[in-house]
Amino acid sequence: MIPYARRNAILELMHSKEIIYLDEIQEKTNVSLATVRRDLKTLEGEGQIELLSGGAAKLVVNVAEKSLEEKLNLNKEEKEMIGCYAATLIGDGQFIFLGPGTTENHIIKHLKDKNVTVVTNGAFHINELLRYKINTILLGGSVLTDIAVLVGPVAINQVANMNFDKCFIGASGITFDQGVSTSNIEVAEINKIAIRKSKDIYFIGDSTKIGQNSRYTFAQIEEEHKLITTKKADVSRLDSKKVIMVD
Repeated sequence: MIPYARRNAILELMHSKEIIYLDEIQEKTNVSLATVRRDLKTLEGEGQIELLSGGAAKLVVNVAEKSLEEKLNLNKEEKEMIGCYAATLIGDGQFIFLGPGTTENHIIKHLKDKNVTVVTNGAFHINELLRYKINTILLGGSVLTDIAVLVGPVAINQVANMNFDKCFIGASGITFDQGVSTSNIEVAEINKIAIRKSKDIYFIGDSTKIGQNSRYTFAQIEEEHKLITTKKADVSRLDSKKVIMVD
């Protein structure tokens, strides 16, 4: 297992209990104690965990996921700017994956009269997609009722068998060190697959998401990726070639 994937596995394990001991992590990850210590030092340097005396560690509490109702009313102006610009990148005939967040929701109305097909696990997107008569595939699965997102093996299998021209995915946090993250591991898993199955990848997030970390990293902003945000965002630690700033 590569170090990045191994450290994500350690973080997932640490979410299951308040304090965890190094020998527990070693047993679960099947690596040496020295490797566990190196991984934990790296995670501590990223601000994700705190090392404790006695060979133990605990998570640092990161930004929590807000409810759908809360998110719908936050930073509407920035989300609208991002949504309007993102829609200009979508051409007729394209097959796109749209993440389940409220920023992605602002893209939909700008797709009116475009011959596109949207695939999404955002259950609350359906009203907008129907309103503007957008060709839509709504993924199946279990519903996370607090954020109206479809997750689980059915959704994962569907996405894994699709090939997208573009994906547009929001996040709970975006940082230089940790990358693009969300608070739910099942959402993160679907995002990872959608990214892998897309030709062009766009991460979207208003200025409040920049510099924040959430629980589960699902991507780093690689050379072929782009981040769409606004000019209010502090992106000084991000590669300017990968950032599109709208106003």
